[in-house]
Amino acid sequence: MIQGTARRALRKAAAMQRWLWPSPDAAAWKRAWHQAELTPRFTPGRIQMRDYDLQYSDLLTLCVQWQDIFVKRCLDFAAATDAPRILDCGANVGLASLYFKRRYPRARITAYEADPALAAIAAGNLRRNGAQDAEPVHAAVWTTAGELTFCCEGSDSGMIASLPGAIDGRAAVVPSVRLRDLLEAEPIDLLKLDIEGAEDPVLADCEPQLHRVRALILDLHEFDAGDRRAPGVLARLSAAGFTYAIDEFVPLPWREPLAGGGTPFPGKALQWSMTVRAWRTAA
Repeated sequence: MIQGTARRALRKAAAMQRWLWPSPDAAAWKRAWHQAELTPRFTPGRIQMRDYDLQYSDLLTLCVQWQDIFVKRCLDFAAATDAPRILDCGANVGLASLYFKRRYPRARITAYEADPALAAIAAGNLRRNGAQDAEPVHAAVWTTAGELTFCCEGSDSGMIASLPGAIDGRAAVVPSVRLRDLLEAEPIDLLKLDIEGAEDPVLADCEPQLHRVRALILDLHEFDAGDRRAPGVLARLSAAGFTYAIDEFVPLPWREPLAGGGTPFPGKALQWSMTVRAWRTAA
């Protein structure tokens, strides 16, 4: 009991210290957040975040991403080389790739983004901010190469139109790449997948090549209460030899439907996302 009380006190003291003396990344987030509170949603613009000159489509979304990536460091990983090969699938405006470049300046990064407007922003952000050698690609990551219809929401919720839970947005026909083909071409040190509900079919298609991925950071989305995909995804990772950890569970109560009034838990979110970090131990 005494040890538990001491640990809680230390956590509170550390949180207070971070609030009073924030890191440069946290201070940049606070300034941007105050600006976002005064900025209408989905208003494009540019902002200076520390030494980054960033273009955005929605400042609130940029702030949330900055806090997750640069303050909380949710994408941090220990690479086995100083030049890891990274696929950033679902790159949005490029913050993840910029973080990877800060962490590993010699990293070889390809950043895929389906939304044409966001893909153009990501390309500019990489070019202006010291990641000129990262390759931006305007394409959806899918099970086939070609074209598909993508719903462009304008921030970070765009998704393939044929998938369950697709949001309202501007429909656009965009290029697609088959992730399995990319894995067949070369081993990957880190596969970052944030592809809004496409995780299960894409990983199922990649199953014969998953042994070529050393580590994976996956935003796993559940958009269909009648067809839960997380158990299958996790079983597939285990079968491919991955150890995994789960955290950052985020209910999505703003996405309908919710649990109905005739259930024991009316109003509870039926859609959510969670972060899965998976890795294979080097032989």
